[in-house]
Amino acid sequence: MAALLLTGCTKNADGAAPPKPERPVPSLELTRPPASGTEVDPVPTTSGAPLITGVVEDECLLTAAEFSALVGQPVSPGRNTQLDLGPEGQKRSCFYPTEASGLPKNWINVYGTTGQHPSELVQRANKNTPGSKLLTDIGLGAVTVPAALGAPGGDMYVATEKYLLEIHVGEGVPDEPRWIVAGTALVAKAPA
Repeated sequence: MAALLLTGCTKNADGAAPPKPERPVPSLELTRPPASGTEVDPVPTTSGAPLITGVVEDECLLTAAEFSALVGQPVSPGRNTQLDLGPEGQKRSCFYPTEASGLPKNWINVYGTTGQHPSELVQRANKNTPGSKLLTDIGLGAVTVPAALGAPGGDMYVATEKYLLEIHVGEGVPDEPRWIVAGTALVAKAPA
C-alpha cells in the first residue's frame, strides 16, 4: 500500500506530466485491499522531498527468475506499463504479475528525488514505519517496510547516489535473505 501512496507525484524530471506512450499500453486493473484504519506513508512526498516518476526508460531491473525467487512463486517477466488509477492519476511501473493470479500486484519503481538524498528518504522510512528494518549493505542503504494492515508482502526502498528504487511485493511474503538478494541484484542493474 505504501507504494500506491508514493505514486502521488507524477512529474518527470523537467516538471512536466509523463508523456503518453507511443504504443497503446494495455489497461490492467489494479486491486487493493479495502481501506480501513489509518495508513502511514513511510516516505511522504511532502516536506520538500517529492518523488519524480518517469526518470528512466526501463524499470524492469529484475528478471522473472529473480522476482520469482523473491516472492516464492512464479511470476511473468516484468513489463513496463502505465495504469490509469482513475482519480489517483497514472501509475507507471514495471509490473511482475504472479502466474497464479495474473494480477499486477508486484512491481519495481525508479524515482528521482528533489530536496533530500535517496539515502535520507530510506532513513526516514525506517524511522517512520513500525516494523521496518534497515539493511545497510545494499546500495547506499535499504529498508524493508511491511505491508499495511498485516497483508502479505511489503516494500523495499533502496538508495543509490541518484535514485530511490522500490520493489513492491503484493503477493508472497519474502524473508530477509530473499529481500537482500533482490535488493543487491536491483542495485547491480540500476542506472548510473
